[in-house]
Amino acid sequence: MTNPEGRAPFTDPGAQQPDPGAAPRQNSVSDQWNTLLKDERVQQARQVSKQYFGFFLGTLASPYRTMKAVGAEQALHAVITMALTALLSAFYFLAWFIKWDISPVFASGFLQPLLLSALGIAAAVGLAYAVLKIERVTFDPKLMIARFGTLLIPAVALLVLAILFLVVGLFSLSISLLVISFLFIFVALNTVLFQYQLSPSGGRVDTTYLIVIANAVTGYIFYKLISSVIVGAIGNFFGGSPFGM
Repeated sequence: MTNPEGRAPFTDPGAQQPDPGAAPRQNSVSDQWNTLLKDERVQQARQVSKQYFGFFLGTLASPYRTMKAVGAEQALHAVITMALTALLSAFYFLAWFIKWDISPVFASGFLQPLLLSALGIAAAVGLAYAVLKIERVTFDPKLMIARFGTLLIPAVALLVLAILFLVVGLFSLSISLLVISFLFIFVALNTVLFQYQLSPSGGRVDTTYLIVIANAVTGYIFYKLISSVIVGAIGNFFGGSPFGM
């Protein structure tokens, strides 16, 4: 700034001076971000995500055909699908609690459904493994898991739609999609079992009863999931205990 008398310019002491450390800080953050993106684990995660997305779309179009052709190397994709199924189930009930302003949201609306959903899916896989062992079937556990998870791809898509329809207020359609998505777990369990040659004389318990037991145990866990969430919601709404069952 030039003063009125034509003398040398002077500096306004109130003017904001540039921070000499701002540019180095920005460069440091940029360098850290670039380093993170180049990290081997991040690169692997991006690659797995890209592969899974392609696997998801291809399987959604023809789940049974993909299940027949899948190999043990797809077990990771199957585990991701099972995890997504449990997470989306929990997010569905969380959306219900938020929609109706029911608290505590996290414990009853998310954590409890997440644990029960994960337990139900793990039980289905474990029971399928147990049935095949009792039937003395020679099989690859990774291939069994890959087949089971592949058949859950439609359940993931249905849960996403169920959450979206719940958000926009289409409650009946949302609940129907939730029920159908859970039915896919039973479809996956039974379909995977019948991919193997079950021997009528393989064990002491008849094959029919083994399959019924596997379905009954899995069904009971998901019954507890739905009933406990409903009871928890009612209990919280009226001021009671969320763990009434």
